[in-house]
Amino acid sequence: MKKGQTGTYLVYLFLVLPMLFWGTSYVFTSIALHTLDPISIIFIRLLLSSAMLWLFIAVFCRKEKIPRSVFKWIVLLAFLEPFIYFIGETYGLQHVSPVVTSLIISTIPVFTAIVMRCFFHARLSWVNFAGIFISLAGVVIMITENDRQLAVDLPGILFLMLALFSAVGYGILLNKLASDVHPVWLIAFQNTCGVLFFLPLLFLLGQTPDFNHPVVIASLSAESEMWICIILLSVFSSSLAFIFYSIGVGRLGIARCNVFTNLIPVFTALTSFFLLDERFSSAKIAGIVVVLLGLILTQIKLKIEN
Repeated sequence: MKKGQTGTYLVYLFLVLPMLFWGTSYVFTSIALHTLDPISIIFIRLLLSSAMLWLFIAVFCRKEKIPRSVFKWIVLLAFLEPFIYFIGETYGLQHVSPVVTSLIISTIPVFTAIVMRCFFHARLSWVNFAGIFISLAGVVIMITENDRQLAVDLPGILFLMLALFSAVGYGILLNKLASDVHPVWLIAFQNTCGVLFFLPLLFLLGQTPDFNHPVVIASLSAESEMWICIILLSVFSSSLAFIFYSIGVGRLGIARCNVFTNLIPVFTALTSFFLLDERFSSAKIAGIVVVLLGLILTQIKLKIEN
């Protein structure tokens, strides 16, 4: 195998792993929400992630010279994600199942394509436009019952839409920064800013954990279950996933990397099936298939005019 091919396959691996980590994160967050409030979960998750990343930088990374002009964009990046995004995602998970959440979030490429078309002169074919409408139709199928009434609470959908649009902005901004700043340094600064953003909310909205609930993971106490979920979220979803994704964006660009988000609902569905014993109706299965089909169509021959 040629060296260039090996490097390409490694980048693909770096993009599949974040989708696995983010796909399972919806389930682990949903489990942690049985015990702890959303703001506390996010704050602890980001605090552990930041500490781990700065320790890694101190031991293994060379000193990174980051231009002062870049810091304002890193702060904006952190404001979009993790701050706004995690508020929308975590509060949304209080109202919406992990699988439906992942399906809605996985439409990020659809809305990214729309933004790229409107503001960055991306050329979209009729196939891309068809994919946009097909994906949205799939989400509607997923979140409605047979009588065409919403199967989830409206506040949950609104929170998830907040997360979705903040992620679109995050992806476009990351596309500009990923090639200029080392990914470990970038995510360390990003998560540290996130900790500072969430600190005031922790004092205002943080609550005492409630360990009086049945556990999901057998043979664990409620407290142990919560901490395992938060540690998994910190290490894999808030640290490694963002680092790997930044590497991929720096190599392939945001448009090509977005294709891989099609895998998120698949990983979420599998994890929900095994850990949460979630069963899927024919409507949900059909919605998953339709969303994935639409997402694939939105990514065909997406070109940016120079």
